[in-house]
Amino acid sequence: IEPQKEMRTFKIERVERIELLKDAYSIPRDFDPEKLLSQAWSIWFTEQQPVKIQLRFSQRVTQRVRETRWHPTEQVAEQPDGSLLWCAAIAEPREMLPWIRGWGADVEVLEPAELRAQIKQEIELTYQQYFPMKDETDG
Repeated sequence: IEPQKEMRTFKIERVERIELLKDAYSIPRDFDPEKLLSQAWSIWFTEQQPVKIQLRFSQRVTQRVRETRWHPTEQVAEQPDGSLLWCAAIAEPREMLPWIRGWGADVEVLEPAELRAQIKQEIELTYQQYFPMKDETDG
């Protein structure tokens, strides 16, 4: 296997085996893993600038959302209707997709538009799986 040249992160649960190599490696003095991952949702990091993620949670889950600090950059604001606006700066929004999906109809992606469109497309595909269009010839 050809070694990777760029830095990578791995979820420890996915590591199946390790091998001690003879190659030496020194961690740079200015390496700061907390800074590196500070704008990641979980373990994905990128050189891209973080984007503003804005979500609206329904009143039904507001307490659950507030009781956990999901990200170091998050900001929350309760709305007059009981819903909750949640914002954070995330460098790779795609990493958030499973978390957002898990809230189902209790969350709406407001920003960025690309993330909103991706969730909308997934919802449409899911709908088609459960409510397929009947073929005209099926009667």
